[in-house]
Amino acid sequence: MFCDRCGTPLVSGAQFCASCGKAVVARAVPPAIPAVASLAEGRVRKHIHLLATLWLVNGVLRLIGVARLMLFGGVFFPWLRGRIGPDAWPLGPGWGFDSFLSGGFFSLGIFLGLFGLLHLALAWGLFERQSWARILGLVLGILALLRFPLGTALGIYTLWVLAPEPSAREYDQLSHPGGQTDSAGFSATPR
Repeated sequence: MFCDRCGTPLVSGAQFCASCGKAVVARAVPPAIPAVASLAEGRVRKHIHLLATLWLVNGVLRLIGVARLMLFGGVFFPWLRGRIGPDAWPLGPGWGFDSFLSGGFFSLGIFLGLFGLLHLALAWGLFERQSWARILGLVLGILALLRFPLGTALGIYTLWVLAPEPSAREYDQLSHPGGQTDSAGFSATPR
């Protein structure tokens, strides 16, 4: 048996989790599961904490990179701050990029900063076992595949943990402890 909040294995007969202190609720023992299905069933429980930590680190690093871009980007790429003189754009005047890039670092920083905040929201949702965090994780995992090499590795790991159907059922059980979910994923008990 594992803790509903942190995923730590519980000692039989324990009333509280040794890691996070959450009260343990006794549950009925489910019927025996075939060995093949049980290998996939524990995937979310075993990897959710590491996955949330990686998304947290990724979000923090993304926000640090965005802050550096917004603060120091204009120093290294002055032509992106807008036309300083007639030859400020390295490709020559008249390319038409000046109006698009005049607020370039600020706009790019806001856009990338939103992704950093989404990464932090995903990490929090996975740590707290929020029901929406699995869907957000799948979406951000697919988008992360485009950022080679580390984003691709994180995206593959995220999809490996959260995408399979047994993982969906297991995550639903983790996010709705003690309550049954119907086929549409709604809990029978209020949270």
